Amino acid sequence: MTHITAETDFLYLYGIILAKELKDAEIPAIIGIDQKRASVIPYKELAAVITPVNPLNFSQQYIDQQLKNTEWLKEKAFHHHECISVLYSQFTVLPMSFCTIFQKEENLKSLLHEQYDVILQKLNALKNMQEMNVKIYCNPEQAFSYVVNQNRAVLELRENIVTMPKGKQFIMKKKLNQLIASQLEEEQSGWWHRIEQELQLLFVESKLRKNWGREITERSDDMIVNCDFLLDKKKTESFLNKILELEHEYAELGCTFEVSGPWPPYHFSKEK
Repeated sequence: MTHITAETDFLYLYGIILAKELKDAEIPAIIGIDQKRASVIPYKELAAVITPVNPLNFSQQYIDQQLKNTEWLKEKAFHHHECISVLYSQFTVLPMSFCTIFQKEENLKSLLHEQYDVILQKLNALKNMQEMNVKIYCNPEQAFSYVVNQNRAVLELRENIVTMPKGKQFIMKKKLNQLIASQLEEEQSGWWHRIEQELQLLFVESKLRKNWGREITERSDDMIVNCDFLLDKKKTESFLNKILELEHEYAELGCTFEVSGPWPPYHFSKEK
């Protein structure tokens, strides 16, 4: 294992691992984001996985400019993810955000010193854990049909409208459309609450993310849930089987499930 000390280079930090795990496995031969080999900087029970980078190519000003360059961003971000995935395959890892860079080794060690207890506690909590992402999509026509024909509030208003005078019917039909829209949102929220309850015993923590629009998904249905789950690796099979059951159960409502992972615990690495 090579310990790199570079006075002129910056240090690009991929993640932090438990130093004791280095007794059973060595850091893989990773060629870093700036074509230099990755190594570790140990600090007590922690080990920071770094690679030297040229200050000219990884200054904050240069990075800010390159973030507008789609090809550069895609290439570098993919490399960052690939390196963390390789580490995750052998170690408990606390992944760092893309382009976490320190100008000096002393600065990195200062962070490790100041955040030592928090980082160590987090790493121990993430041991044998993995992240799974579940996206739920819903066919808008099927969901609309369900609410129109099954929702109690909508059915009651539809029945009342029939008995109203013609003039009032026109106004109430507008209210009916508003009610359908609000009840559809409420129904879908209820579906998700029940789904999460069904999965409750299979995950440690969950985090909802913002839903993607059709311009991103390029699908004809709507994303109604985008959730990350932290779970014990031993429960992966049970988790996936339960997702299949739920997809079958909610198919009549127009729902389809998309599962990705396992991933390193990106969304569970930071303090709340």
